[in-house]
Amino acid sequence: MKRVYIVRHAKSDWNNELEDFDRPLNDRGHRDAPAMAERINKMGHKPDMIVSSPAKRAITTAKYFAQEYDYPEDCIRKEVDIYNLGQRFTLATIADLPPTTDSVMIFGHNPDHSYVATLLSNTQIGNMPTCAVVGVEFDTDDWQDIKKAESKLLFFEYPKKDQ
Repeated sequence: MKRVYIVRHAKSDWNNELEDFDRPLNDRGHRDAPAMAERINKMGHKPDMIVSSPAKRAITTAKYFAQEYDYPEDCIRKEVDIYNLGQRFTLATIADLPPTTDSVMIFGHNPDHSYVATLLSNTQIGNMPTCAVVGVEFDTDDWQDIKKAESKLLFFEYPKKDQ
């Protein structure tokens, strides 16, 4: 079995004149990211590997999750093409994971992450809110087979879900 956790970055700050890549999290993002990391951890889901877009809002979100999981921040794999190429690169990244890795948490952006979550889960996810996490499990031992393997949506969590 393989598991993918698709995470959209937490809420970012638009009240600045920075380039899109450099936008930081806003106050809500800084609250939601650690809270969601704790929620997913308490559900019993922990990644073997963390991969993130290096855009500031995505990598900051990934670091909050890494902290929750005691995952070394310097081991977060940064992939600029998650930001540049989106869904195609995200799917290719998953397919190329080492066979010894059983679960991966991937941090990125919409609309690409919503598309990947829908495709992999075979469930109409719709628009993933900021800091949403979709967990999908695959009945395969080979990452290259996940698009054709039987998949199961484990959860779709987001900060305002229970409000």
